Amino acid sequence: MLSKNLLVELMERWDYEKRAFVLPRGEITISLLDVALILGLRVTGNPVLLREDTPFLDLEREYNVALWNRKITVASLEQRLDSLAETNNEDFVRSFLLYMFGTFLFPNTNGKIDSRYVCLLQDIDKVNSFAWGAAVLADVFHWLCRRKKEKLQYVGGCLIFLQIWCFEHIDIARPRLLNYRSMLPRICNWESTKSHHRQWFTTKFKELETNQIVWSLELTSDESNSDIIKELIVAEKRTWPDLNTRSSVDTPPPIDHTVTSGYQSMGHLIVDLETESESESKRLAYGRQNLSSDAVSLRETVSGSSACHYLDKEKELTDHSQTSGANAAILISSDDDWEDDLQKKSQTLEEQIVQLKNKIGVLTRENKILKNQLFSSLKSEEQNKKLMDEIENLRQENQEHCESTNRLVTRLEKLVVDEITDTLDNESIENNL
Repeated sequence: MLSKNLLVELMERWDYEKRAFVLPRGEITISLLDVALILGLRVTGNPVLLREDTPFLDLEREYNVALWNRKITVASLEQRLDSLAETNNEDFVRSFLLYMFGTFLFPNTNGKIDSRYVCLLQDIDKVNSFAWGAAVLADVFHWLCRRKKEKLQYVGGCLIFLQIWCFEHIDIARPRLLNYRSMLPRICNWESTKSHHRQWFTTKFKELETNQIVWSLELTSDESNSDIIKELIVAEKRTWPDLNTRSSVDTPPPIDHTVTSGYQSMGHLIVDLETESESESKRLAYGRQNLSSDAVSLRETVSGSSACHYLDKEKELTDHSQTSGANAAILISSDDDWEDDLQKKSQTLEEQIVQLKNKIGVLTRENKILKNQLFSSLKSEEQNKKLMDEIENLRQENQEHCESTNRLVTRLEKLVVDEITDTLDNESIENNL
């Protein structure tokens, strides 16, 4: 469980120019070794590239992605995983990895994941060749710097990694270790931490002593034999063979605990991102960096293996939206701020309830009027029907009267003719006599 107050206090001490946390007893930053030990992810290998010119794949269309909006919602991934629950194929693995990206490794504040990750997951067998750990570190640095510069309230990034990093390096609210201490990744070694008020953490950080800080993590024998750690050591030695024949992975930093010394394990990797046939200007590499320079960018600071994770991150909109299902956005605020937010939200809800009640009253009155109109209309229809029935009855009666009149006229005509005939006959007889 995330300790919001701990993370807030830790983030408050981030210096985006030095790329380090500024503590009372010195400065300390996050290294590739930290990522490898805590998350157990590779920090060397193929870089995680999200380029603007990444071709749009038919595979992306399977996730209901459009060319003009290359985003996949975490909620849709949840539904997809539910539909694939009974299967065990590449589609399920790919969907699960995307879900992990959107909720654990690279969460952002809008509950969506960049569909260009699908390009990196086309061949499932090659997924392990990427430096995912270095990309996670680039993402964490990106959000730490943005939060400080832009005073963001909502931040993304792998915050559980940041919290475990704090447990490993800083003895504040550090929970108990589980029995399997030597287990890799170290994220599995810690129990849940207890919650404290924001002010408690503020005081603890201000009173922090040197013996409460672990400037450089020490490797256990099992960790030293891990492939990802061996790869990191070999990569550093290959990059800086004259660095006193020592690797920053297995040696502690100098006593002054400056940013540069604490950051050594992140500054020794050179990773070519293009083939030899491509232009040298398109090659990305990481060498020694002046970490306190304003010119140092996030990509240069991390390493070549993660340099390109944010080639176009500056262009990404970070609109905060609420999504159903697992929300990748993580609100980092203190418990006190949280209570204030609850009060404000409660007040807002009460106002909305009053407005809704007023609207309900208006709608009730309108409904009553409509009912009356409907009743009047039904009554009019009933009266109209009765009138139509009466008219029909009158029409039938009139028809009967007409028929009766016609019969009477016929009889009268016959009587008149008979009378005339009788008269003529009588006159004829008289004349004959």
